[in-house]
Amino acid sequence: MRQAVVLFLLLVFSTSIRVLPPYAAKAAGRAGWLIPVFSVLPFIVLVYIMQAIFKNYREASLADIICRTLGKAPGRVLLILYLIWLMAFLGILVRNFAEKFLISVLPNTPQSFFTVTILAVVFFCVRGGIVNITRTAEFLFLLFTATFVFLFLFTIPNLEVINLYPITYYDVWPLIKASFPNISIWGAFTYIFFLGDRINDKEHAKRFGMQGAIYLVITTLMLLVQTIGVYGYSVVGRTSAPYISSVKSISILRTVERIESVSVTSWAIADFVPISVLVLIMVNIIKTLFSLSEEKALVSPVVIFAFIFSQYVAKNSFELERFTRYISVPTGIIFGSVVPLIILIVGKIRKTI
Repeated sequence: MRQAVVLFLLLVFSTSIRVLPPYAAKAAGRAGWLIPVFSVLPFIVLVYIMQAIFKNYREASLADIICRTLGKAPGRVLLILYLIWLMAFLGILVRNFAEKFLISVLPNTPQSFFTVTILAVVFFCVRGGIVNITRTAEFLFLLFTATFVFLFLFTIPNLEVINLYPITYYDVWPLIKASFPNISIWGAFTYIFFLGDRINDKEHAKRFGMQGAIYLVITTLMLLVQTIGVYGYSVVGRTSAPYISSVKSISILRTVERIESVSVTSWAIADFVPISVLVLIMVNIIKTLFSLSEEKALVSPVVIFAFIFSQYVAKNSFELERFTRYISVPTGIIFGSVVPLIILIVGKIRKTI
């Protein structure tokens, strides 16, 4: 369960770096850095929901529980909807992996070069099994966290307090509205449980989930303070990659500059885990839908689809941002937070949970 939460944290934070700063700045202004405080309560509720769902099913996956709770036919329909959404989510992650290099350090490189590279690595690693990925993820999690904290500390001299204050009670409603993308992103906690049949100690989901909540609040606060605090909400709201821009402002002893390559590299390495995890989740759902026993043969079509979707989901980064805002955010809230609550309620009524 601890390793599963690590996979979730990497999945979440890779997306948060890209999505949250511009949205927070546009929706909540200089108070946008407080979004994690308003998002953590729904996430805690989600942790308790997943703990309750798996209380009596410690060896099952979420796909199994959906079919048992809703019935075979409705359960399969819901799993198909989850599969469609996760396919789109995977394609967006792959596209964003390429976009971050195009925006920051290698603007003249063909986009397909980055997508093919990451998907080739993911393909061979996923076929090696989930154990190898989780062990690798633990190391990458420590590396990514250390790099993130390092870059934050060296950004502090560039922070302007005037960009973060004053905050009044008039900011409460904008903060609540601005919290929806974060709630959508943190709802990915649900997706991890599609691998539930491979997760031991699910009875400790609440304990490790709460530890993950503390990590998310702290690191997301750091992310938003680092971006909004350096450039101000008006600039961050119009910037496509404000985190990389804030890192570009770092100067160590006035001699070492332009260390954004360190940020992009660590961010790219961290992307390997979310993409691999989503491939594994989709393979597990397909296996349940069609009652299959072989998994390795399913990896190829999933990876091929991810490549195709990443090429045609948007023409440029602006279309990708609009797709995320108007489609990904509400869909993520529905499948990440609303559906698990419905499953729990139906399960309690039918006494299957």
